[in-house]
Amino acid sequence: MTPEPNPPKTLIVDLSNLYGGSSSRVLSLLTRFPAGTAALAGLERGAVTREALRLGLPVHVLGSRKTDPRILGRLVRLIRAEGYQILDSQNIQSKVFASLAASLTRVALVSTLNSWYANEHGKASLKGKIYTAVELATNWNLSLYIAVSERDRQNLLRAGVRADDIALIYNAVDAAQPPPADRGFLRREFNLPTDSTVCLAVGRLVRVKGYDVLVEAIKQAASHMSNIVCVIVGEGEAHEELTRQIHEAGLDGRVILAGYLPRETIASALASCDVFAMPSRYEGTPIAVLEAAAMACPILASDAGGIPELVANEEHALLVQPEDPSALAQGLIRLGADRAFARRLGENAQRRVREKFSLEAQVAATMDVYRKAWAKFNRER
Repeated sequence: MTPEPNPPKTLIVDLSNLYGGSSSRVLSLLTRFPAGTAALAGLERGAVTREALRLGLPVHVLGSRKTDPRILGRLVRLIRAEGYQILDSQNIQSKVFASLAASLTRVALVSTLNSWYANEHGKASLKGKIYTAVELATNWNLSLYIAVSERDRQNLLRAGVRADDIALIYNAVDAAQPPPADRGFLRREFNLPTDSTVCLAVGRLVRVKGYDVLVEAIKQAASHMSNIVCVIVGEGEAHEELTRQIHEAGLDGRVILAGYLPRETIASALASCDVFAMPSRYEGTPIAVLEAAAMACPILASDAGGIPELVANEEHALLVQPEDPSALAQGLIRLGADRAFARRLGENAQRRVREKFSLEAQVAATMDVYRKAWAKFNRER
């Protein structure tokens, strides 16, 4: 059988500041693509840029901030100097610059839609409406979309994008890696009582993640579970507001904002928690849920966005309606009290990830999209 040719030389453009699920996706692709076929273009202080450099991956710095006026010129020069054939944008700022750069160079444009902006920022949000409009308005030279959930693929179809121009590629994780053996990591790292029931959440501190709902749920659950604590890992604009909410609720020491942790440390955190919580108002296909499932963590999450495409309620996870702290609290209480049920959910979720969300399949599908985008670009020229 003839092996597949290497994909076109690809530049993944990610102008984000904070580390999120899309960052993990980008890094996973870069570590597994054939040498010399892909690189990252990011911001000087962007979390994904820092992590890629730490891992020794190929990185180009385009600017110091998202509005840096040098980004477009640097991007165009980089494409011409290095012979890139594909640009794959990862967020709205990246899409704008990638679309402009593609107009000035001979490259095919792919847009990876990690979330539907109108849902991520709230349907009534002006920001969400503007981002969605900009995303669709910058498709004049787009070859293909990658959608990470069926919900987001349907949103693109409703917006008028042709089905043939959308590839559905779910996020994935390396489920073959053995979990860290240190079950006491969280309790030791944050000086928690050894008999604590530890709820862990991982993600950017932004409204869509629903951490304000989780804080309220912890407050309600604490009246039934005196040993419950919650560690929230991540950075973001909601840090000050969450700090205030935690203090006003009398949860100092019970809800801990841990800030940014490296990927290896997050693996240890997942291996040492009792419940993984994702109370999001909307998600694409969250890598954090897949990582928790790969570690056989009992998962409590919102029935929102692409989450139910990953895990089924009462089979792989407990799913509750978003923005319902009482339902979230009841889920915490149930998982804390019925450890056999919690273990069964974790084991089922781990099995599902290994069978359905293989990193190898995601990488192969992404390389295939790049080949198709390059072929389509050349046909249409």
